[in-house]
Amino acid sequence: MMSSWSRLIGSLLSLCFVCSGFFGSSALAVTGKEADAKLAKMIADITTTQQDSDDYEKLQSLNDEMLKYLKTVVVQPAVMSDPLKAAAKSGLTVLTSDDKKIRCYSWDTLTGGTMHFFYSLIVYDAGNNKLKTLVLNPTGNEGDPGSTFEDLDTVKTSDGKTVYLVRDLFIGSGMSHGRTISAYVIANGKLTKYPFFQTKKRILNAISFAFGEYDERACFELSSDKKTLKVPLIKEPPEDSPSSGIVTGKYLTYSFNGSKYVYQTK
Repeated sequence: MMSSWSRLIGSLLSLCFVCSGFFGSSALAVTGKEADAKLAKMIADITTTQQDSDDYEKLQSLNDEMLKYLKTVVVQPAVMSDPLKAAAKSGLTVLTSDDKKIRCYSWDTLTGGTMHFFYSLIVYDAGNNKLKTLVLNPTGNEGDPGSTFEDLDTVKTSDGKTVYLVRDLFIGSGMSHGRTISAYVIANGKLTKYPFFQTKKRILNAISFAFGEYDERACFELSSDKKTLKVPLIKEPPEDSPSSGIVTGKYLTYSFNGSKYVYQTK
């Protein structure tokens, strides 16, 4: 009789441990609405702290806490598919690819002065029902300001590859800016840079340019059919000028040939 009772109690205890583990795991999951609300509050706290105090350590801590939380929740399908409208309204940049396999996040940490410091990361579908993150900033290098995401486009090649074009903006100061367009692919469960831009001499996985005072003409222009990419032509400033470059209003043209963007010489 005692043996039967022992077996019964053992079974019940095992069931309790299993249930405890199951519900414990479930408790870690959040809905898109919950994540959106918390991210919006975290962004608001960063903004309020920057406006109301000079406590740099607290401000840095709030940004680090947000990055830690973001890395945890963005790999959950419920968050990946949620528009995160409240967080975006508060200041979090959220860009999603056409095929829903990549999402880019960035925000201004407000830890800089005229130089803007941004935290940024990309979430991607690695296959086998797994979402992974690639943190672009912080990089671990002290003083790296990072950049904020501006656009995310999807291009299909003739051999079936899906290439993601990610555009970002760097703000060094009121007289120092830069933009980059980078090409990525998902291969073997990893998000990697992809050589996609054919210049006169080589193939690049990214194109960058720097310019001085902010100018609306200093933007990459991608046609609606994604066949033509225009890169602003920047003129070197005089040696005594604090500017990083002068916007000319002219462009270098790249045409998509089915496998890459090729620079068009006149």
